[in-house]
Amino acid sequence: MTAEELAKELRNIGPIVANKLINAGIDTPAKLRKAGAKKAYLRIFQTGGFCGKFHAAYLYALEGAILDCDWRAIPDKKKKEFKAFTEELRSSM
Repeated sequence: MTAEELAKELRNIGPIVANKLINAGIDTPAKLRKAGAKKAYLRIFQTGGFCGKFHAAYLYALEGAILDCDWRAIPDKKKKEFKAFTEELRSSM
């Protein structure tokens, strides 16, 4: 699957992030669902995809793609969890 095809299949995901997913070995919507937002985020980071920029917005987009909903519809509790996760990553670097 190409980045453009993956982006068409996943809500909130454009071709650039789709390419980052593919480079991280997540080349289908099913693989993204299986990995989950946090694991997918870490795999993208580990392959150089985010270059040390820990933004929870990427997690919102990934979670929205998994749930097939707009990223703004992610529950506040989950957004807080993602913010804490990225802050923890940032402080560990």
